[in-house]
Formats: sequence, C-alpha cells, structure tokens
Amino acid sequence: MKYKESFTGAKTDFADFIKKSVPDLFAGRLTVEGQKVSIPKDGDINYDVKFNDDEDKGSVTIKATWSKDTEEDDEDEVEL
Repeated sequence: MKYKESFTGAKTDFADFIKKSVPDLFAGRLTVEGQKVSIPKDGDINYDVKFNDDEDKGSVTIKATWSKDTEEDDEDEVEL
C-alpha cells in the first residue's frame, strides 16, 4: 500500500517539519496516514537524493527503499 501526506507552508514551516520528522523516523514514531513507518534494523537501505531545477519550479526528493524479508517468507522456502 502507498500512503502520502502533503503539506504547504513557508521555508521555516518546512524546516520545522524536517527537524521533527527525521528524528521521529529513526525513533520509530513517524506515521503517514496513520501508518507507522518502520525502517529495518538489519539489511541494506538504498537511498537517493534527487534535485530538479527547472525555469518555473524546483524540487528535491530524498528516497529510501529496502527489502521486506520476513520469517514467514523463510518458512515458505523448501530446501532440496
């Protein structure tokens, strides 16, 4: 499932949002649409920073992705 929340505000509002959200993310307290964001303690995390600067607008994106291996998946595997 994909979850998304959007906000609009001044640069200081955005700074306050980042200052609160990043510590909440790493402390396991960040939620998006009521869903808790949980980064795995083990395993690799792939992360990118993307910057776009067009004539009319700009954007920056920070993205992190990881695999969700669960014990259930391991139990379904059969060794031959």
